[in-house]
Amino acid sequence: MLPLNVIDLDTLVMALENHYMDQDTFFWLDPGTGRIELWGEEAADEADTEGWDVDGRGGLRIEPVDPSEGFRDMEDFIAGVQDAKCRARLQRSIDRSSPFRHFKDALYEFPQQQTQWYEFHDNVMKQRAIHWLADWDVVERTEAEAAVLKLRRSA
Repeated sequence: MLPLNVIDLDTLVMALENHYMDQDTFFWLDPGTGRIELWGEEAADEADTEGWDVDGRGGLRIEPVDPSEGFRDMEDFIAGVQDAKCRARLQRSIDRSSPFRHFKDALYEFPQQQTQWYEFHDNVMKQRAIHWLADWDVVERTEAEAAVLKLRRSA
């Protein structure tokens, strides 16, 4: 297992949020080094030439989080918004089709809450990334739990 501080959490968060890749292009984590790499045609060609593959190195494919988790994050954020006008506007935005786009559009009307959303979202996603690492036995569960607790306290 690796110490948590060798993992680039920002890159892992980005990989966990990336819903735009095809089946042959994905992010993966090397559990021996903690490096996060993009696997695609160019990487596959290079690996083939060098005689290795992701599975052979024990690589972990990083699947994006389910959109329902992102939707719950928006609901949780909205529940904590103190400004009634903003809270109502955000709630209406996620009750429509394309809730993620409408939510971000609605936030532009409320710059202070927009900043708070990005801080909230970053904190929640880092917690999710740390749990992912612990679930795959990349980091010790006790270290992961301590890091998640620290993030929750800072929120």
